[in-house]
Amino acid sequence: MNSAQHLVLSVLLSFASFAHAQTPEGTPAAAPNPAPAEATESTEEIPAPQRSLLKTAATRDFNKPLYFDQLDNGVILPPLEMEYDLSAAGGKNLKIGNVQLNEKNFFFALLPLGKTHSQINQILGSGEAGKVALVMAWPEKLMSHGTIEMISRTGTVLWSYSFTEADRTQWQKQLDTWRKELVAKGVPSKDVVRSGIFGSQFAISDAESAKAPFWGQKESFRFCLTQTDGRNSTKMCSQRYGSKSSGKTVVMGKVRADAVTPRVLVNNEEAALKNSVPVAADMPSSFFAELGTGESYEFVTLPNKLELMDISDTKKPGVLRIVGYDTRPVGRSVILNPDQYSSFTKMLGFESTIGDPRKFWAAAIKKDDPKIYLPGQGGGIFKQKFELSEIPRTQSRVYLSKRTPTGTYIDGIKLEGRKQPVAQVSSEQNSVKENSQDPASFVWDFKATERGQINRSYLNVDIDGKTYKSYYEIYKGYPRELSGRFTAVQASGEFIFMGEVAYNQWFEDLFGWTNYWLSRQRWGFSAKYFQSFNQLKVDAAGNTAPLSVMTVDLKYRATPGLWGRDESVGAMVSYQSVTFDQLKAPMLGVGAFWARSMPKVFDDFFNILPFMRYPKWVDMEFIYYVSSMDSNVTLNAPMSLNFHGKVLWSERYFGEAGFGMKRYGFTDGSVNQKAELNTFYGTVGLGINF
Repeated sequence: MNSAQHLVLSVLLSFASFAHAQTPEGTPAAAPNPAPAEATESTEEIPAPQRSLLKTAATRDFNKPLYFDQLDNGVILPPLEMEYDLSAAGGKNLKIGNVQLNEKNFFFALLPLGKTHSQINQILGSGEAGKVALVMAWPEKLMSHGTIEMISRTGTVLWSYSFTEADRTQWQKQLDTWRKELVAKGVPSKDVVRSGIFGSQFAISDAESAKAPFWGQKESFRFCLTQTDGRNSTKMCSQRYGSKSSGKTVVMGKVRADAVTPRVLVNNEEAALKNSVPVAADMPSSFFAELGTGESYEFVTLPNKLELMDISDTKKPGVLRIVGYDTRPVGRSVILNPDQYSSFTKMLGFESTIGDPRKFWAAAIKKDDPKIYLPGQGGGIFKQKFELSEIPRTQSRVYLSKRTPTGTYIDGIKLEGRKQPVAQVSSEQNSVKENSQDPASFVWDFKATERGQINRSYLNVDIDGKTYKSYYEIYKGYPRELSGRFTAVQASGEFIFMGEVAYNQWFEDLFGWTNYWLSRQRWGFSAKYFQSFNQLKVDAAGNTAPLSVMTVDLKYRATPGLWGRDESVGAMVSYQSVTFDQLKAPMLGVGAFWARSMPKVFDDFFNILPFMRYPKWVDMEFIYYVSSMDSNVTLNAPMSLNFHGKVLWSERYFGEAGFGMKRYGFTDGSVNQKAELNTFYGTVGLGINF
């Protein structure tokens, strides 16, 4: 560093800059997903489906809305655009999409942890408070994880440190803990929202342990944050800093530098300081901006497509409500189907791993300037505009029963719905039947032809001389499965090898009767046949005989749903026939089962193996046989405890494995013989859904 440069070395000035800087994005550190302040102007209200209705067909029992098909209702989505503005404030402020980047919200501070907030020493031990922390802030929407590099003036990488999204989450949890502790000690909650360290995106709480070379550093340097996701990347570089140390004490400040001429490159070509450029959906777009204060921001990334589900008006004039899924917009939005796991379930790791993975969100847009901003696949922000013609009125929306299933086994499942009494509904697919006694009620035969897929069926709504196309989505599953298994059984000190054929079937309803409690997706049937490959000893004389077992089960689910997709417990009645030499024992038993997707904690473990990185379904059952169906046979506590799982390599084909214990105990009075066999078994097999 030459003598013409002036290094800011005061810890007080460093901290003052740090505490003052977090302003433009308006995002509390404890809430990583809210919008930037500038994005909230057009999204003051995100209407919920029912609250926003001027006049609704919804009731307490009919509250599942159909979506309006945006394309058939006159909505056009032009190509995405890259919108930016570096023309304001002499090029010292970059606006990319609806997020701003400048020296006030992108900076680094190096100071003892105990000086990162005026009150934090109340909850830190002396040893922890004295550690030198590298605290950093940047516009959160521009980067979620990456690598920090400390780069000298000559371009040498002096130090690097990588952090993941999990690391950032852990840091935010640490900040939340400190907030709670300070509030408990009487610090006003408003003082620990964004001030000081509580406005940071990430920090290295012990820079010395991280081997950061601030001590004895003679060169000036800058920090660069780089995030790479496949072929997509984004990078932010800071102003230039310098440090000075004495023993364990170190201070860092910005180095005064010559003014920088702001400039912009779009797709590697010089561009205007302010523009909105259309981009290709299937090709990477590149952007580079250098601010007048020395910071730079760049990215090379593919844009994310807007997955739009619904658009309609609201009770607020000039505001429209849109619903989409997957890529969540930059700005204010709400998740419509958040995970609803208890803290206990999360602690155990028993979250579901099968189902519709889409996260649906709702956002508000201005009718006179309809647009939203979407993050790119690896950085950047892109603008999606809307070209609107006829926007569906919310009062024309149709609602289905709250008991409408999310899945079905059949084409033509009957769905009960409600509409405005003056509206007419029709379908170009399966039929719709309106209730002549209640003009607001109808029954819709939902069209679902593709098994293993989410099926979309359409319903036309005619109201006030206009026709709106709406739709609903239901997954269609496989009701039957057939598998062949190889089983090894350990019994009485010897191994028995058996072959098994298993068939399982579930029913949509009982002969068209759709009662919610007694019929719809409640009943299932299964049959299994075991046959031993080797002989078992029958008596002390050494005589042997094969063992064969046939079971037939009738099952009832406590909650409706699809086998292989929706968790349930249930009860079962089982018939079992055991044949061993001349002995034959038919019996009847009762039991219970539990079936669900493999809990996440176990799923993550099995996913270590490449061939196991597929959806997995597990079930367990216990059966106790209570009654002999032959007057000559007396039972001696026969039972079965089975654990079974399958990995779905495709929608149709699966592998399976299981283990458990079975007891065969009975006496045949007609031949005065007793059979008692306690077994432990393991099984593997292959199967098909159909």
